Amino acid sequence: MKKTLSMLIVMNLVFTLAFSFSASANNDIEGNGLPDARITEQVIQPDTEIITELTEAPTELDSTPLKEHQLKETVNLNETSATSKTHKQQSLLATPQSEDTDNTTAAAETTTYTGYIQEQGTSSYLYPIYVQPGHILQVQMDTPASAQLDYDLYLYEFDMSTGEVNPNPIDYSIYGTYLNNYGNGPRTLSENVGTKNITSGAKAYLIEAYGKVGASINEPFTLTVSTSSTYDAFETDENALRAYPLTVAVGGSTLATRSLNSEIDQDWYKITVPESRNYDAMRITLDQASTANGYKAELYGALSNNRMALMPTTNGNVSLGTGTYYLKVYTTNTYSDTNYSLHLQPVLRADKIVITGYNSNGGPNDYPSYAYGRYYRITGSSFTVTGVAATSDNYAVANTEVEVIWANDAWSESSNNRYRSAKVMTNSSGQFTATLSLPPSAGSLSQYLPGAISFTHYYDLCAVVARVTSRPSVNTTDIVYHFAYSIYGG
Repeated sequence: MKKTLSMLIVMNLVFTLAFSFSASANNDIEGNGLPDARITEQVIQPDTEIITELTEAPTELDSTPLKEHQLKETVNLNETSATSKTHKQQSLLATPQSEDTDNTTAAAETTTYTGYIQEQGTSSYLYPIYVQPGHILQVQMDTPASAQLDYDLYLYEFDMSTGEVNPNPIDYSIYGTYLNNYGNGPRTLSENVGTKNITSGAKAYLIEAYGKVGASINEPFTLTVSTSSTYDAFETDENALRAYPLTVAVGGSTLATRSLNSEIDQDWYKITVPESRNYDAMRITLDQASTANGYKAELYGALSNNRMALMPTTNGNVSLGTGTYYLKVYTTNTYSDTNYSLHLQPVLRADKIVITGYNSNGGPNDYPSYAYGRYYRITGSSFTVTGVAATSDNYAVANTEVEVIWANDAWSESSNNRYRSAKVMTNSSGQFTATLSLPPSAGSLSQYLPGAISFTHYYDLCAVVARVTSRPSVNTTDIVYHFAYSIYGG
């Protein structure tokens, strides 16, 4: 009860105000209909959105490392065996370790290689990687889980007419090392790149693993290379620097035009949370079938040096402040041509709460004018309070817990009759209904009603508080009467 009492300071103020009124107020007891102040709050139902189009936008991440990096290897296809899939640069790359072409849901061909960076500032290369016309290439580098190492990944293309490699990368992944806890030990984000061969003939590519910070002759990195002829229209977006911006509607947005075409396919999206937001968290979900296949959606915050910090999830919600975040969709198991459904639902913040009506045995329109003003009169022991929770800009807040508290100072603390409360959830329209079972009225106050037939009504003056459980400062208070009995003739 001590916790409840601490929440009733505002109600005590209501009582102080109420009892300061003159007891000689209007004796016209009967009032039909709601008082002018008791009107139904009109809130806006948030609109939802189906996202069908994605548009590329310049990255907000730091691209300085790209400007500072140069390809040191001079390579010509005419000097390399056309059947070779690996080139041993200073014996840093081994031959293929595994190959997976058995996936029956999508036609990706995947090969894995391992290598080492033996000295900081040096590179390891893999070439030529041939990609057929209309196919895509995706590459993933998994680096050692060490805070002392920072490797980057670059992708280059060959000029097929001259055989020379173009020294300007066509894609690059330059995350700074940041060890996130994924449940199976700490590790940093993998570096991923990709491209699509839009020419009419086969095209060759070169992959560079670069030791930006540190090196290790004992801890290898792993390169996974995948080619596929089946993919969605928005490929390739294999890293956060290629993320598609998403605008999330107040009522939630759904994207269902993307698929994962290989075991290393990553789809990236950028979400900007404005300072004027009416939410502090977001629920990010994938459809049930995709989740069953091992698909995951993870949200990251960008730190300095392009370090990506995984945002924690609490009860399915990710807490968000003002700023830009990056969302990754990937698979830990199988992949498929079938589109996944990604849903982003802002968890709207309840900034205000309004009581819209009451009900008891006397019905919803029982508003007599006793000495303390015109307020609702409770008759009987069942008391129902209805209301709505909304954002500051008047959008309905669904699925938020509201506590309704009734207090009657006519009862002593020891009676256990002074307080009653109930916690309920708002519905999809932000509305709540709480029903309390009350003790009998103490009949501590009386109101003489003269007339051809005189009566004296006995009642109590009570307070009602409705508050958002997670944000107690968001509350509203009101005064109600609790009718006890009447005596004929006074």
